[in-house]
Amino acid sequence: MANKQVKVPIRVKKQESPSQPTPPNSSEIEDASPAVVECPESTPSPVTPLPPTPPEEKPAEIAAELERWRDRALRLEAEIDNFRKRQRRLAEEQIAAERERLLRSFLNVADDLARALAANGGESKGLRTGVDLTYQGLVRLLNLEGVEPIDAAGQPFDPLWHEAVGTVPHQAAGVEPNTVAEVVQPGYCIGERLLRPAHVIVAM
Repeated sequence: MANKQVKVPIRVKKQESPSQPTPPNSSEIEDASPAVVECPESTPSPVTPLPPTPPEEKPAEIAAELERWRDRALRLEAEIDNFRKRQRRLAEEQIAAERERLLRSFLNVADDLARALAANGGESKGLRTGVDLTYQGLVRLLNLEGVEPIDAAGQPFDPLWHEAVGTVPHQAAGVEPNTVAEVVQPGYCIGERLLRPAHVIVAM
């Protein structure tokens, strides 16, 4: 049995193209008002003024200012140096004063020993020898410290080194007027510094 072909009609529907927007005409463009964009109000920030520009100094003014500062620096350096010298001198004077005070105490001991040796008592020979050795040792200690006795007997009276405790007629003393006739207590010095003046009797 032969195959029978059957034709089926197919209906094709024409697809419509999408409608395109109609361009506006020139009259519509002219009548359109411009768009207005609203911006929020803002407070303007304060403007900081620029610092004034310092005037340029002249070379002569700069040199004068440098010279003033140099002079002040030199003066300050001199004042500091003088202050150091004053402090050093005060320290040395204080040390010397303490040394002299201590040595004066030794001088009193030496005087007592000298008077003990000068006295004619009935002490034993051993005691007198002990006192003499003590006196000589103290004198050596004073000499090591630079203490020297003042040569006053028979010398012209000098108020810088002598202290008059009495007077005698120069005829009786057998010396010239204004001369040291007798030394009551010896004086001592340290170099050119007076440690203790000599107590003397002056012939008048």
